[in-house]
Amino acid sequence: MATTTATATASSSSAQSQLVNPIHPDFHGYLDPDFIEYYNTRLATRPATHQAPVDFAHIRAHPEEFRPHWCRDYSDRPRVKTVEIASGDGFIFQLRVYSPDPEVFGPGPYAVHVNYHGGGFCFGDLTEDAEYCMTVCERVGIVVVDVDYRLCPEHKFGKGTEDGWAALNWVHTHSTQINTRSDSISIGGVSAGGFMACIYQHMARDAGLDLRLAVLCVPTVQDRTPFRRPEDAGFPSYVENALAPCLNWTRLTFLKDVVGDRSRVPSLWNEPLHAPDFTGICDSFIATAGADPVRDEGEAYGMRLVGGGCKVTFRRYTGVPHIFQHMAELAKTKLYVDDTCAALKNAHA
Repeated sequence: MATTTATATASSSSAQSQLVNPIHPDFHGYLDPDFIEYYNTRLATRPATHQAPVDFAHIRAHPEEFRPHWCRDYSDRPRVKTVEIASGDGFIFQLRVYSPDPEVFGPGPYAVHVNYHGGGFCFGDLTEDAEYCMTVCERVGIVVVDVDYRLCPEHKFGKGTEDGWAALNWVHTHSTQINTRSDSISIGGVSAGGFMACIYQHMARDAGLDLRLAVLCVPTVQDRTPFRRPEDAGFPSYVENALAPCLNWTRLTFLKDVVGDRSRVPSLWNEPLHAPDFTGICDSFIATAGADPVRDEGEAYGMRLVGGGCKVTFRRYTGVPHIFQHMAELAKTKLYVDDTCAALKNAHA
């Protein structure tokens, strides 16, 4: 038995040394075994986008070369259509609309969920969350509208926020076109998309647009521009997870530099964590990851919602990092999908 164990350990150590981005030793006892296997097989064998010169013009021209393996193009599936709408400044962008099977869920009109993908405001498109959008549509029986908002650096920070708000208002006013109910709308997003959804919670309240729920997955909620080291962020999770897989301090710094100047947008669009008024905000489901630098700020945002009298469901998924929700094979990812589908079904009941 001792020989077998020693051999396995040596083999594991050798395999680990051959990885481009091995997991830091501090995290081996903290991360779930199924994530470690998934990461070593699917993610650690190639450089991350921040580890090589990045040509964003090439990325936009050839996105298929850079998409993570979980991306899906469901544009040709039954009951999936792509529509074009105009942002506030006239910019034309796309929405992808996923509609339920009427033989299963009836003819409608249906409740609707508006989704904003992540990617640090620099990456992502309508393939990023396609699997999740399709799953929610098929399991909950609601329309899901995915938003292809503008990205940095070719567009100034804040332009994507304009697009996301235009999309939410379009969904609200075009219910007949997409066979939805204007009185049963929810929003949500992952990471940067969660950041945007936080902003729209406040904007929707101010505009009198009632939302049933906001699903905020690993949301970033503050401006990291002034931070020079993890300790500057003001939350222990930045220090604890400065060397975490998938999202760490190095990648956060890279994304901050690509985004560039954030000073010209309204303060809410820059730091929803420090919004002046948290009363009257819609119900929220906040999902955080244990091995994530932004874990604590997402939970702090949730506590500000609670302080404003809002109903908030908190879920911390331990043993996984920032982008776990895309890794369909993981036990925690399956739990996250189950939890959010149940929350959406309850919100739209």
